[in-house]
Amino acid sequence: MKQVFSILIVLILATGIIICPVQGSDDYSTEARQLLATGILDHLQGGGPGLVMLRDAATLYPDYPRLITDTAGTKFTFYRPVERVVVMHANAAESIIAIGGDDRIVGVGSTIKTNTLQFPGLSRLPDVGRWTEPDIEAILALNPDLILTYVTWPEPEKLERHLPSRIPVIRMEYYKVEVFREEIEKTGRIFSEEEHCADYLAWYDEYLAIVEDRIGSIPCEERVRVYAESGSGQSFGRRTYSEGTGLHDLLVAAGGVNVASGHTTGYADVENEWVMHQNPDVILIWSGKAGYKLGERNDIIQLYEEIMGTPGFGSIEAVKNDRVYIVTSGFAFGTGSPAALVQVAKWLYPDRFEEINTEEIHAEYLERFTRTGAEIREQGTFYYPDGREI
Repeated sequence: MKQVFSILIVLILATGIIICPVQGSDDYSTEARQLLATGILDHLQGGGPGLVMLRDAATLYPDYPRLITDTAGTKFTFYRPVERVVVMHANAAESIIAIGGDDRIVGVGSTIKTNTLQFPGLSRLPDVGRWTEPDIEAILALNPDLILTYVTWPEPEKLERHLPSRIPVIRMEYYKVEVFREEIEKTGRIFSEEEHCADYLAWYDEYLAIVEDRIGSIPCEERVRVYAESGSGQSFGRRTYSEGTGLHDLLVAAGGVNVASGHTTGYADVENEWVMHQNPDVILIWSGKAGYKLGERNDIIQLYEEIMGTPGFGSIEAVKNDRVYIVTSGFAFGTGSPAALVQVAKWLYPDRFEEINTEEIHAEYLERFTRTGAEIREQGTFYYPDGREI
């Protein structure tokens, strides 16, 4: 009974809250009141959050509690700010840096550890395993408030089932166009970085709006036909990208028409003869090389030259007119993607983006929303051709 009275006194003094659910409102303060009331009721019934969490939430009300629903559809209630976060993949890491929450990251996945130029600070943190194979022992040793990972990987059997229930596993992608903006907003809420989040999203929205304004009126029949791929096929021919892939989303957002639409979905191998028969106006290639990894520019150039020199491809309009372009994974997706969107749109419709300088847009992104050094801005190859000497 003494514990019950302690809870009530703290809540009344801190918030004036009445212990009953409040119905329907998108207002965060109303949401906080409802969450706090529900948490109290659950606690009094022997479940829910502990007394310490409720006291913390009451002290921080109306900023807390706050509800987050991740991309997998799981709901999480936070009763106080997160201070110790484990991040399993690079897409999440760059997003957290962009909104200013990286000082709360205490452990990172192996891919972040090895990307020392993209993540000069985070790469020095403890390794918690690959995004497909987490190191549970290393994670538990860091005593995190939460873990951020992909929606699908690692499977719950490899992660959640080995963790105490007090450690939430939030699953978000940070690279898929259809959920990216919403995920960034939720990340701002998780890290209490709403102001920095708003700064980033203002930049993000500005360039998406520029592209839409300039290509939105182009009739479907006049749009540029694009063949998208990632190089040689796994079994034969070329590896094409269609609906359900990030490269498809990028080229469509830039005003292109994917010639593989209706022929296949996702990633699939296609015969060289099929590509020639489609006769695309533009060939857009994705590469995992270069970007934040210096010394791989020649790999990008070789990929370009391979396409240009493929037997029979000389009859393709894209090759005849030298409209073969490459984007890297460090450029095309995630927080830096508005710069990639502008660049692809400029490749497709150069007359509509003549005065736009993609290099300046990307440099602004690197300066404002990453922790990278001057060597990346001066030597990194994020797309090709990029105006630099071969």
